[in-house]
Formats: sequence, structure tokens, C-alpha cells
Amino acid sequence: MLNSATVSLIAFGGAAIFGLQGALSLAVQHHIVQGHHKQSACNKVARSKEAYLANIPVAYGAVIFYGLVLFELLLRIFDDEIQLFWLNSGMILAILVTCYYAFVMFFKLRIICMGCLRIYLANLLMAASLLSYHLY
Repeated sequence: MLNSATVSLIAFGGAAIFGLQGALSLAVQHHIVQGHHKQSACNKVARSKEAYLANIPVAYGAVIFYGLVLFELLLRIFDDEIQLFWLNSGMILAILVTCYYAFVMFFKLRIICMGCLRIYLANLLMAASLLSYHLY
């Protein structure tokens, strides 16, 4: 029988897969945008200086983050007691990064990128499901 903690972790993993898919899409977008000058919202975000950290696309970091989260979750799923220090720490960092990039996208670039929104939504869903795990 599934208890609420297990359902929360399943939701966490599902949201991480959702985020990984969006991050992979944005990472591919960074390669495509270099040769094209199409002015879609995603291309504008990919060309912005904020989309890079030390000349590396931030989307690559998101792919690595979601991969590590899923790896950590799979490692811990068979443990009797799940130690969530790394997942909690990662989610705090992810929420801070999400807030920063949402601010940049909405107020500095003044555009709406659906790929970015998808990642923001995934991070919020992951944070909510992890919070639910701790509460119940």
C-alpha cells in the first residue's frame, strides 16, 4: 500500500523527469539558435548573456541537476530510511535559481519563454512534493 510519503517521492521523481525533458529541450535550443536568427522568445533567451554562466549555457547545468536528482532518488528508493540532505539542499538552490531567472525573464528581458516556464514549474512541483514528504 502506498503511503503519502511514497506518493510524494513518486511525484518528486515525475516532476524531475518533466524538468529533465524541458532542460534537454533548452540545451538543444542553445545549439540550434547559434546558426539561426529566428526571433522567438526561446531564441531571445538563449542568446541573452544571462543564459550563460562562465560561457556555459545554464540549461546544461539544469540537465546535470535533474540527472543528479534522479540518480540520488534512485539510489535512495531502496533504503529503509531516505536521507534527503542532498535533495533538500539541491531544491533550495533550484528554487533560488528559479526565482532569479524568472525575474530576469519577466522583468529584464520582458519575454515569456515556454521552455523556461516548464523548468520553473518542474522546480516548483519538486519543491512542493518534497515539502509534502516532510510534512506527512
